[in-house]
Amino acid sequence: MAVGRYKGRSIVWKPQPKQAAFMRRCEDEALYGGAAGGGKSDALVIEVLRQVDVPHYRGLIVRKTYPQLSELIDKTMQYYRPAFPKARYNASSHVWTFPNGAKIYFGSMFRTQDKYNYQGKAFDFIGVDELTHFTWEEYSYLMSRNRPTGPGTVVYMQARRIREAEQNDPMLKGRVIQGVADPAIFNESQGESIAQMQEKYPYFVTWRPGDHTRIAGKMQLHYRLAFDAEGRPMFQVFDTCRHFIRTIPNLVYDESNVEDIDTTQEDHIYDECRYVLMENPISPRQVRKEAVLRDDPLDMDAHHSPTRVMRV
Repeated sequence: MAVGRYKGRSIVWKPQPKQAAFMRRCEDEALYGGAAGGGKSDALVIEVLRQVDVPHYRGLIVRKTYPQLSELIDKTMQYYRPAFPKARYNASSHVWTFPNGAKIYFGSMFRTQDKYNYQGKAFDFIGVDELTHFTWEEYSYLMSRNRPTGPGTVVYMQARRIREAEQNDPMLKGRVIQGVADPAIFNESQGESIAQMQEKYPYFVTWRPGDHTRIAGKMQLHYRLAFDAEGRPMFQVFDTCRHFIRTIPNLVYDESNVEDIDTTQEDHIYDECRYVLMENPISPRQVRKEAVLRDDPLDMDAHHSPTRVMRV
């Protein structure tokens, strides 16, 4: 249903103030939150059209499961058909194809391993509906697919700021910022690895593989969490580390491999900690314990009495 007319053409959609503010953002990543009915989904299916005039443009909108996409697809039927009468939607492949060849895909990631369905693909725009349903591993992998599909399109990735820092920051100029990552991103068995892709434009992120020795990494975390004589650990967590606090205390041991944690849990932050701690492994610190007198008729144990009686 038209909401007005402009230069003789019907206006099929008009943004609300919050939607307009979201669509004006120029940062690498934009998050749009709020209660149900706030127009988030509408803004997403319209924003993905921004560069649809470029023939090789590829956009992607993702939800956790395909059934959850039905609402978004219904919205595209409502908005896309009146605005682009010659565009066609393929229900089997979940893709809109526009007359000039531009395409908008709708996908899902029900399981973490489903991320590999997107390996080797590039999308100028990626929209994630209901981001809280995705893990960091899933989301970050999707963002690694945010690459230009050809000249004339604009992609936004936070990693651009890393290259700017390397070039402009006086303390970092001439250096390469390097991070430690899961060795799995260096896998080349199915083509170019994720690590190789992220070293190129527009990401410029350099990684080195972390030490994936699981038990040794777990012990490094234990060593740093151990209390010293004053009851203080070496490893401290700030209250702003919300996902660390949310996931780490809930980890349990594997029933089959009792020395390791159960890897079916949400253990991504735990793995990140292991990789970082294994960069500088330590030995367990020795806490000196004073001998406690079992037979103390003269009350000479300073641990039990503030007054220490000495023999004369």
